[in-house]
Amino acid sequence: MPLLLAFADDELVLGHRHSEWTGWAPHIEEDVAFSSIAQDEIGHAAAYYSVASKITGKDPNELAFGREPTEYRSALLCERPNGDWAYTLARHWLYDHADALRLESMEGSTNADLASLATKVRREERYHLLHADTWLKRLAHGPVEGRTKLSHALAEAYSDALGLFEPIAEEEQAVKEGLVTVPSAELQQRFADLVATSLEEFDLAGAFLRLPEQKAEFVASSSGDLIESDAPSEDGGGPNESLGGRLGNHTPDFEELWKVMTHTYREVPGATW
Repeated sequence: MPLLLAFADDELVLGHRHSEWTGWAPHIEEDVAFSSIAQDEIGHAAAYYSVASKITGKDPNELAFGREPTEYRSALLCERPNGDWAYTLARHWLYDHADALRLESMEGSTNADLASLATKVRREERYHLLHADTWLKRLAHGPVEGRTKLSHALAEAYSDALGLFEPIAEEEQAVKEGLVTVPSAELQQRFADLVATSLEEFDLAGAFLRLPEQKAEFVASSSGDLIESDAPSEDGGGPNESLGGRLGNHTPDFEELWKVMTHTYREVPGATW
């Protein structure tokens, strides 16, 4: 079930990245807030893996921690190192707004478990959106230094954020069956429109002018999976570096994170969540 695994992997990997701020956030309130958000994301991942387990018959713990790095389908945005606080907040804001669109599309799923889970998670994610919007507004209307850092961070993270809507293997069939109700390409357009409108409202339109529009061509392999073609990008460069996560292609940073994330499961046979 590539679609469910992709959603679960996003939550698990980003949850671990968020957890790395525990003890290091700018002040104690954010230490608590980001630890709570990280816990939520990892909890949501566990719920997705449980739904996937019912479909695949595989143990949820094996799905979460028993795969090799190339078997994970998380978007590259989720695995990027935290960087500074501005980048973390920009990623937080972009991811949670993208996730809100995704959850909305799943509430009408023909899979009762997934539809129920989407409704439950969406309620909890409202607090993540409130937190992210509050920070964006605070920095956008604050001192020039913070506003500038945020603007640069949004421009840096946006390309990767579009990768959240990278085509997923078997997605077309999942849409036909009603597992999800909106294809990735349509969700990506909704997301791009939302970002543009929001940055106008936050008076960050200048940042949006620097946000690149990412495109990539995908072809079907002999196995039916989607693979990125070797076609150059429109500007003459190589394949889009913000895409590939849905195909199992990750950065070296992910392998280091994977080692930490799966350490207990690999070292203690039979370990459970």
